[in-house]
Amino acid sequence: MKESARGAIVIFLTYVLWGILPVYWKALASINSSEILAHRIVWSCVFSFILVAAARKTRDFVSLFRNRRELVTLMVSSVVVTGNWGLYIWAVNSGKILESSLGYFINPLISILLGTMVFKERLSMIQWLSIGVATVGVCAEVVELGHFPFVSLGLALLFGIYGLFKKLSAIESTVAFTVETLLITPFALLWLIWRQSSGAAHFPYDLWTTVLLIGTGIATSMPLIMFAWGVKRSAMTTVGLIQYTSPILMFITGTLVYHEPVSNVRLLSFTLIWISIIFFTVDSFLRAKKVSRTGQQQKCNRIRRRK
Repeated sequence: MKESARGAIVIFLTYVLWGILPVYWKALASINSSEILAHRIVWSCVFSFILVAAARKTRDFVSLFRNRRELVTLMVSSVVVTGNWGLYIWAVNSGKILESSLGYFINPLISILLGTMVFKERLSMIQWLSIGVATVGVCAEVVELGHFPFVSLGLALLFGIYGLFKKLSAIESTVAFTVETLLITPFALLWLIWRQSSGAAHFPYDLWTTVLLIGTGIATSMPLIMFAWGVKRSAMTTVGLIQYTSPILMFITGTLVYHEPVSNVRLLSFTLIWISIIFFTVDSFLRAKKVSRTGQQQKCNRIRRRK
């Protein structure tokens, strides 16, 4: 299997995990969102350290602190992804799963835009058309909300920028994520200590809640490490379209599991986005097949000329 195909599969699995993550955060709805975020950072740091040690990448981890340029990049990306985490947890536990879903519907458009602007990735007319259809679907959802979607746009922009940092970084994904979480962990620990000392927090809670809080490290680390690995091996435009997996699952969770209201306009938005995905996917497949046939033909021609 080609490296790009493996990357696309890993990205898809990552977005399936992210799509069902609202169920996890809902199970912790009794805990303050900022406290969940702080635990998420701390336990992610612990878990990623274990992964680095198990993979015998400790030397790479230590040497990274001598690279100022990469360290500054990781510092910025850690702030960006922390902002995304915090906004997402708050939105889900405030009954805004569908608004979060809209954010991740917008996110692929941001990724595709970044891919064309930064990496000069070229799109066909059909692909541009599919993006236009998706944009109309997103606009319909904005109209349905009736107000400027701060949560949705915040989630989309923050994660789009984070994906760009991952694409540009040459650092191995596990090591990079460990450094990112380590850089922000002191602030998370200070926040948890302050809440505990002020009586606002009572960690450890009951056994199930404590297990879930500790488990936020695994629930956070594994998908992000998978994402960082896959995004380096895939075109940003491909990543952009696969990202629709997550908001579709979030949409289903919000409507069927948590019974958030859904209107005809919202269903229309959902349908338009699905149509755009089908157009984009089919066109991408046909173009890839054409490129493969052209490559094989050129190889055969070179062989004939040698004979």
